[in-house]
Amino acid sequence: MVNEEKGHKPQGSVWSSSQTAEHWQQDIQRRRQDFAGATQRMLEAAGLKPGDHVLDIAAGTGDQSILAARIVEPGGSVLATDISAEMLDVAARVVQQEGLNNITTRVMNAEQLVLEDNAFDAVICRLGLMLIPRIQQALREIHRVLKPGGKVSALVWSAPEKNPLFSLPLSIVSKYTKEARSPRLDPFSLSDPAVFERELTEAGFSDVLTCALPFQTHYTSLDAFLQSTASRLTAGVMAQLNEQEQQQLLQEIRQAVSQFEGADGFVAPAEFLLGVGRK
Repeated sequence: MVNEEKGHKPQGSVWSSSQTAEHWQQDIQRRRQDFAGATQRMLEAAGLKPGDHVLDIAAGTGDQSILAARIVEPGGSVLATDISAEMLDVAARVVQQEGLNNITTRVMNAEQLVLEDNAFDAVICRLGLMLIPRIQQALREIHRVLKPGGKVSALVWSAPEKNPLFSLPLSIVSKYTKEARSPRLDPFSLSDPAVFERELTEAGFSDVLTCALPFQTHYTSLDAFLQSTASRLTAGVMAQLNEQEQQQLLQEIRQAVSQFEGADGFVAPAEFLLGVGRK
């Protein structure tokens, strides 16, 4: 396992703190359960096989990087990149605990990949592309570093109505600050299959396809959701509000999503969109 510090993180990023990274990792078991099927589809669509060299964009704490690394053994490797050094620090620690030696982490912005042309057999990205401000620039960079015939396979959030645990809180947050629905931070920026396919095609990819992957997301309770996911959705907004407004915002979110709490815990419908293209 190698951790290479190259590039730098944007100031003020919600992900650029050790506390956020550790908090994100504490939710790992729930994500593994909820995202398992879709993540497997993403890796299968990338066509991974032993000996392949894989680039993971927006790797975060590296859950899908580890799965990919096991598939490409022996002889293959995974380069896990992210703009957050703190997230990759957690990834490096987990990889070491897993005993894998074919994963390297490197801080890097997807819009400017400091990598050679035609270097990777596949590029994967789980829930990162939709948050990249200049998505076309990033997709062209991904296309550049792929070997001819190589594939990009990426998961993004599907339509807002298919993902109420994100869309409902975000619609409430938008009433409190104009910045909350900034396109730069919109988790639904690629949720339309036609938009996602167009972006991939314009970046030079062929054999482009998308498909919806419905699933259920589980939390032990409404409070668990508020403490983990909801806290990230409101990050950066709370500082703009006074204490009364903060409490009011949280109460509105609680009321909006309480419909999903039942005998089986806190369970809500969700949906990913898988996008695939070939160089």
